[in-house]
Amino acid sequence: MNRLGPVPPVIPYAGQHDGPRRVLSLRLRRGLIATASASVNIDGAVYPQQWGESAFEIPANRPVAIAVYQHGRSGQVGLATAVLGPDHTPTLEYRGPAHLAMAGELGAPGTVRQRGVVVQSGLCGCLIVLLLLLLGFIVFVFTSLVTR
Repeated sequence: MNRLGPVPPVIPYAGQHDGPRRVLSLRLRRGLIATASASVNIDGAVYPQQWGESAFEIPANRPVAIAVYQHGRSGQVGLATAVLGPDHTPTLEYRGPAHLAMAGELGAPGTVRQRGVVVQSGLCGCLIVLLLLLLGFIVFVFTSLVTR
């Protein structure tokens, strides 16, 4: 059992490989705005996954290409890629972006950050300013009509 709950079952490697294997532990963390799920691509094989911990069997004696992305209305969003070499620790973390037009980040646990926070904050700030201006206009019009 890990800090988030039970250890997930190991998903077998889908490619051709007769050599030694190891287990990749991947933590999928959603961003501020996230889709329902993410997909993990390991050496061309795609695995739809829920947010949280996942474990994948990967080759131990050669580099492995890993990509993680979310499914948006316009296709893949929040794409992040990495190549995990045989000498790298097989533990990664994916952090989805705060704004879906931004890329996600894939790296060692605790080192990934959420991209797009400034963009999302700016958009929310603009929306709040527009709503306050609209409210001020409505109050102005209403008080003008009442005082006549």
